[in-house]
Amino acid sequence: MASPKKLELTALFGLVLQGAFLLTCLALGAKSGSQAVSAEFWYVLPGLLVWFLVLIHGRQRRLAREEQEERERLKDTRLSDELFEETELDTMRASSGLLIFERYLVPFFSVLLSAVLLFFAYRVVSWAETVEEVVVKEPAAVAVGMVFIAFAGFLIGKYAAGMAQTRQFRLLRAAGGYALGNVIAAVLIAIAMAMYYFGVTWGETAVAYIIPLIMALVGVEILLNLLLDIYRPRAVGQETRPPYDSRLLGLFAEPEGVLRTVATTLDYQFGFKVSETWFYRFMARAILPLLLIQLVSLWLLTTIVVVEGDEIAFIERFGRPYVSEEDAARGLNATVFKPGFYLKAPWPFSLTRHVPAYRIHSLELGKIHEPQRYAKLLPTMKDPDVILWHETHIDSSEGFEANFLVPSVSALDEGSPAQPQAEGAEQAADDQEASEGASDQGPEVNLARLQTHVHYRVKRKPNGDIDENSAFTYYYRQSDIREHVEKLGYRAICRVAASQDFLKWVAEERRQAADRLKRMLDEAVEAANLGLEIVFVGTPVVHPPPETARAYSDVMTALENRESLKHEGELEAVQMVEDARARRAKEVNAAEGYAVQQTENARAGAQEFLSRLSAYRIAPLVYMYRNYFEAIEKAFPGHFLYLVPIAPSEVQIIDLQEKLRPQLLEFEE
Repeated sequence: MASPKKLELTALFGLVLQGAFLLTCLALGAKSGSQAVSAEFWYVLPGLLVWFLVLIHGRQRRLAREEQEERERLKDTRLSDELFEETELDTMRASSGLLIFERYLVPFFSVLLSAVLLFFAYRVVSWAETVEEVVVKEPAAVAVGMVFIAFAGFLIGKYAAGMAQTRQFRLLRAAGGYALGNVIAAVLIAIAMAMYYFGVTWGETAVAYIIPLIMALVGVEILLNLLLDIYRPRAVGQETRPPYDSRLLGLFAEPEGVLRTVATTLDYQFGFKVSETWFYRFMARAILPLLLIQLVSLWLLTTIVVVEGDEIAFIERFGRPYVSEEDAARGLNATVFKPGFYLKAPWPFSLTRHVPAYRIHSLELGKIHEPQRYAKLLPTMKDPDVILWHETHIDSSEGFEANFLVPSVSALDEGSPAQPQAEGAEQAADDQEASEGASDQGPEVNLARLQTHVHYRVKRKPNGDIDENSAFTYYYRQSDIREHVEKLGYRAICRVAASQDFLKWVAEERRQAADRLKRMLDEAVEAANLGLEIVFVGTPVVHPPPETARAYSDVMTALENRESLKHEGELEAVQMVEDARARRAKEVNAAEGYAVQQTENARAGAQEFLSRLSAYRIAPLVYMYRNYFEAIEKAFPGHFLYLVPIAPSEVQIIDLQEKLRPQLLEFEE
């Protein structure tokens, strides 16, 4: 007969082993930087709570069971039915504690376990989305650690699941199922690390999302178990299953229980013993062969090679690229399989290596994507269509922009070594470095930030077809083509920047600088024998660092103001010259007009004088009196003048009515 404390000892051993798993995941995650291992760490951590719950719950049940057995013994040995009855009821503390534990603490810890699983699942997914590209260090060591967790977890999980077949150890089913869930995750990580070791990196990313998905499903299931347990009818003597005991993980602990559950469900639905029919018995016997046939079919599917339209493929046989006799005679390193369907030996005897040969790859230089926890937060560009120099073009918490040294205008004007010829830019840059090391004070330099877009592809032949040996080199001879091209690109940018006037680079020589950069990058890629060619190089953004943008803006504003004042002076000079010319023409025209006026007036005055002289000669007295009266009339404008002769013998009758002018009366005459 098993010891009553065996459940507690098993739970305690599982708790210690779960802690060892946790420390192993912590060490491997810190060493490798794998997101999948980090996810496994957060998946293993709630397992400590599960084993602890099983330990405490099992201990409470054992104490209550021992108390009940002690009570039964007292009933058999007591002398009276009423003797010691009150004393026995007072000493049933373990049963009361078990009742309180199962009624209050088990639901509380179940909700806590569900919340922890859901929160950890959310955090793992959030962290995985913030990391663009994961580089796993020492995947072989990680795989070995995961194999240890899988092996030890499988032993303790299956042992706990086997003990759970006995009624008094049923609580171990929850811990055993959770341990086997950790085993499944560890096996997936070990497979992903093996794939990563051979260059297939998508497996690690997939497992990093699969593990939090399992955590979320288990967390939701525990909540549903708790809610359904509240409304589930309870029969007397029926064993209750705690909410933290996951039915989903129990499938791994007791896979044969699935068939029993299906059989019971079918019997209940159809109303007769479906599990006793010949078809069900046949399926029960044939389920394992069918699964084996399915696995073999899936394994045979690895003999089919599908090459997509934008790629080519190489086939490896026992780790060596396959090359036909005809291709070997042509000097090829491996036979190239173009888009289509092919057959090969099954995995792992033969593997297919896909090369995206017809695809153009892009690379952006100038932005360093690295986590910057303590980076100085600067305004980040929100709209990519609007480029402002005082804003950073990358989030400060994700990385930073690279600084490049460019010579000042004075250094270029003085003919310093920072101004090489276009054809020998690299040699001139080397000479510049040597001269700077030899001199006490180097030339003045400025800082520039830029974004460069590089597009490359697998090298082509002159007729436009894929170069087979270049494709072979592109895939096999370089561990990381993208990283290599990035380093060569930064080297070329540094050399171009060392010989480029920053102001001209910003304004008018951006295309020329990009052409030089492409030429230098072509030469570097060809010298490194990467098996690729540069298609396009462009530098759409060149700007000073945001920290110095204000000072640079002040300098540029001063330069613009200088040019503006210069143009304003030229405009004012033109206006003054034209105004002087206009005034001169006006004065000349006015003088000429005045001369003509005076001449004509003099001529008219002379003509008038001759007319008056002629009138005077004809009637001197009339002419004199007429001029006399006209002078009086002009001297008294607006007044009526009356001429009254002085004659004492005459009576003067003065008519004060206004008469018509004499000139008007002449029309009648």
